[in-house]
Amino acid sequence: MKNNYFKNRKMLRRCERIYKLIFRGYFISCVPLSLITLIYGSMALATVSSDIFRFTTTMILSLALFGTGLLSVYKKEKKFTYLPLLFAIILSLVNSFDDMLFLNVLTMYYIDNIPVFITVISSVLLTFTHKKYHYLEQQDGFPYFNERFEENKNSLSDYNNNNPYQQTMERYKKASSGEMDDI
Repeated sequence: MKNNYFKNRKMLRRCERIYKLIFRGYFISCVPLSLITLIYGSMALATVSSDIFRFTTTMILSLALFGTGLLSVYKKEKKFTYLPLLFAIILSLVNSFDDMLFLNVLTMYYIDNIPVFITVISSVLLTFTHKKYHYLEQQDGFPYFNERFEENKNSLSDYNNNNPYQQTMERYKKASSGEMDDI
């Protein structure tokens, strides 16, 4: 039992580390893309009468990618795992087909493809990590996997069922007639 708790606790920590790593990956890939798009997009819109469509779609898609990435990490459900992949592919397609001044800087450094790579890797990792996490949810002792915690929880429920003070009170209630004339 103790070895099983140790193994499950170790697996849960590994899952939590992967979730934190994926969150950081989404943050590192989407926030700089949004900032660079905002900076170069505002410069391009201020100097040249250009198409605002790509600027807004890149901002919206990068923020949607970040938001759905957070949902996939924190909800721990399979349906949210592949949703960021859709936004990343659309973002890559929008940025590869258009030639706008501020996004030439993005395509020159391949900044617009970084979220796609991170999203593909995180989708694969999240598939296996969610499977492990849902297995651990079904195990006894989740989320602490601590033997002493389980013993204390069981002893507390036993104490509530066999409370000596409550038993004494019940015995006095049964023995008394409940009328004041007996006093």
